Amino acid sequence: MIDFIGDIHGHYDRLIALLEKLGYTKKNGVYKHPSRRVIFLGDYLDRGPDARSVIRLVRSMVEAGEAEALIGNHEFNTLCFWTPRAEGGYLREHSINKILIHTETLCSYQHHDLEFMEMLRFLYTLPLYIETDLFRAQHACFDSSYVDILKKENCNSVQNEEILKRMIDKNDPLYKPVELLLKGPEMALPKGISYRDSEGVLRTRTRVCWWENPATASSAELFMQPENEILDVEVPSEIRKWNYYHESERPVFFGHYWFTGEVRLLKPNVCCLDYSVASYKKNGKLVAYRFDGESTLTREHFVYV
Repeated sequence: MIDFIGDIHGHYDRLIALLEKLGYTKKNGVYKHPSRRVIFLGDYLDRGPDARSVIRLVRSMVEAGEAEALIGNHEFNTLCFWTPRAEGGYLREHSINKILIHTETLCSYQHHDLEFMEMLRFLYTLPLYIETDLFRAQHACFDSSYVDILKKENCNSVQNEEILKRMIDKNDPLYKPVELLLKGPEMALPKGISYRDSEGVLRTRTRVCWWENPATASSAELFMQPENEILDVEVPSEIRKWNYYHESERPVFFGHYWFTGEVRLLKPNVCCLDYSVASYKKNGKLVAYRFDGESTLTREHFVYV
């Protein structure tokens, strides 16, 4: 049926190795499988050395009907980075840190300016989520109430600059659904508590594990902990009341969360496929899940390189 593939981040060689391990072969320039197709979960760009080849492969499979590809926060940020504001500047600031995030991608497109512009147009077409009777998939977090807003707005991709500008406007109804689906929920840390992420950026917010029941989870279970640290903070009462992805819901597949170590299921119906492929120091992996329609997921269906 479907092979879900997590964050690739410009690692073309690892993507080829994973597709071949899954039984895909290249025919007429497109990777195909006799009985299966791929859903890519976003984040094709940045960090790795060959974003251009990754995009070409993903796009070829999508256009041939062999795959679907979701938009990730790195693709969304790239569109913002290259879209000017009417008053000057860009939708995503060109600070040193944000320029460095895109450096590997820009190097891969050096001397290929027209192809880079075609890539940006392709990113506008990528859906924010896929939902069927058997599964849900998005880059970061699924919340039915926010997906309902997107459905009401008839909006499941960025489409054009006008909608992109709406999606970054905090007063627009599209803002919160896009933030949630592409980045997931976060909580502000108590005053005086902070940490530096893997890229050295000082963080004063922490990601919240939306698949854990906030009414009963400890802070260690509920918050994404920095490496080698435990954020020993009290869980605010308003977060204790948040919705979470219930055990009775259909399987959900996503990336984004930069896990390390043993590839594992988070819950019997919750599957993250981002295992830090861009970080060799952490023994990063490019991971797929072979989905055959089961309502209870199994570890035996993971494949990785």
